[in-house]
Amino acid sequence: MVPKEDLKEVVILEFLTDAMLERIQPLFELIQINEQRLIFEEGGNEEIFYMLKQGKILLEKSISNQITVSLGAIKPGYSFGWSAIFGEPYTVTADCVEPSEVLAIDGNKLYETLNSDHEMGFVVMQSLIRVIKNRMDRMQDQFLKAIREHPDIEPLIEPAS
Repeated sequence: MVPKEDLKEVVILEFLTDAMLERIQPLFELIQINEQRLIFEEGGNEEIFYMLKQGKILLEKSISNQITVSLGAIKPGYSFGWSAIFGEPYTVTADCVEPSEVLAIDGNKLYETLNSDHEMGFVVMQSLIRVIKNRMDRMQDQFLKAIREHPDIEPLIEPAS
């Protein structure tokens, strides 16, 4: 069984009470990934939601057959594969790029547990929304920087006064 202390290190679980953590603790599995490998692919229908304990996971998105864009790296304590909670296909590809440990939970079981305990569900979803907002803010900043620095657009932008 995954130690409760490991669950407390996960950002979206950090505000759960000990009783809540004990309720979901048996649903988790610790997976060791000792080599570089694909965890899941964009469009895949796997049902596992992951939380990184240690190591490095890259999230990538294909924009053509020849071009894949790195969206960023998952840091320990953060989660990936959120689509599994909602029964949706994965929207990105997740690659393990160094030896890692991940906490894995069946997305359907997590959804059922959160749906049966609305207080726990609210706490987890509130934390998940905070993480998603931070990621979207970073992506927006990166996108706007790329637009501002584009050679066709740069001359059109007036300096801030």
